[in-house]
Amino acid sequence: MMQPITAALLLVPLINGEDALISQRLKILPQTCASSNDATAVIQNLVQTGRTSKARLIANECLLLLNNNIYAAQFSSLLKCCPSSSDIIIETYKTSKEKLYENKDYLQTIIGNHNKEGGNTTLQSFRDTNCVHSDALIAEIEVQPFTPNNGDMMYTRGSKIIEQWNACCSFWSNSSASTCINDDFCCEIVEGSDHHLILPALREPNIQICLENSNSTEVIEIEQDGLLNLYDVSGVLWPAGYLLGLCLSNPVKCGVEEIFMAMSYVTQPQVLELGTGVGFAAIALSKTMRHHSNSPSVIATDVSKSALDLTVTNAYRNGVKEMIVAIEADYRDVASLLELKKTIILSRDNTSKQDQQGFDIIIGSSLQSLFDGTQDENAQLWLALDTLLSKSNPSAIVILSHVRSGSERIQMPNGTSPFELVRRIPGDRFYMKTRDGNNSDFELIVLRRRQVQ
Repeated sequence: MMQPITAALLLVPLINGEDALISQRLKILPQTCASSNDATAVIQNLVQTGRTSKARLIANECLLLLNNNIYAAQFSSLLKCCPSSSDIIIETYKTSKEKLYENKDYLQTIIGNHNKEGGNTTLQSFRDTNCVHSDALIAEIEVQPFTPNNGDMMYTRGSKIIEQWNACCSFWSNSSASTCINDDFCCEIVEGSDHHLILPALREPNIQICLENSNSTEVIEIEQDGLLNLYDVSGVLWPAGYLLGLCLSNPVKCGVEEIFMAMSYVTQPQVLELGTGVGFAAIALSKTMRHHSNSPSVIATDVSKSALDLTVTNAYRNGVKEMIVAIEADYRDVASLLELKKTIILSRDNTSKQDQQGFDIIIGSSLQSLFDGTQDENAQLWLALDTLLSKSNPSAIVILSHVRSGSERIQMPNGTSPFELVRRIPGDRFYMKTRDGNNSDFELIVLRRRQVQ
């Protein structure tokens, strides 16, 4: 009698050698293929019923096998379950998402599934080395000898860090790569380690970031669209968003203690993030606010439905689901912002001074079109902030993250403006150097309403 196929049997060949490294990354596909011989249908069903995180896991694991053809014999049982090409997987995922997003209550569907499943889907980590003790790691990187590759001066120390991270930590890395420093090579993005240089990690299904705050150090796990939606800029974490998250996780170190003043002035502080992307900054600030405020909430907005999907998933994954509310809104459209303010702020306030109400803290990073032409007092940025930032909270504050030089830098208006610059904070405060070791390309901009003398 033929022995029934089980998840365990599907992995029988993966007991030794390089194959074991790939098998470590197969968290859910063996179980999926044990219950169904058609991963495409499973992905489609999962997405359309709001279980998008699980669908991404299965899709990425199929892509992993298809992109490592050398292992086809060892993984033949799983490959039969997966589609025959990467294009089919990606197209199935995209079209299924589009159908899900046609439902105006798609976020509630996704949230409902997270509530049922507990939001604890296993992430696809290649190596899981803990890097919370970053001092030794930074010292190790600083003393590493560096020799340009074949005399190519464009091959910098930063390039070496990226090469090593891709070889040792990338979900897609070739398991036979021999360029890892050692088995303890740190895969988390740790302040001061130069690992921020891998951002944006466009192809990665997830990244792990070590955040230090005044109370503790913890690892934030961020799920991304990666290869499944490669050209959607909102589906991955960018360097400016990473810098903003570092700052918000430790406002004292960052030099923005005004955050605590803004929160303390009101009973239930309201925070707004414009263009949340994968939700990293909103998650970082939520963890900070939880220790310093009563019933705070962060309204994470984006025009991209896919970004809001990821933000909700990451909020659940990192234990701040009760603090983050994901809402679709377009920061380029004043009408959309007014509707947002009406929905979140004014609906909760029946006083006669509704025109004075607004958000106590506003954050955002690399909002390209919003940050254009800011030297003009009528630029879209100033109109948006004037619409949204509280006038009744004298400590209300805006913290933005963007490039620090060139024509794209955020400039204060030439004429009279209702806003004033509090300070600029370079990314160097968090050791965010460039690939060639120069000062950071990014900065934080702290703003507030102009103070009446």
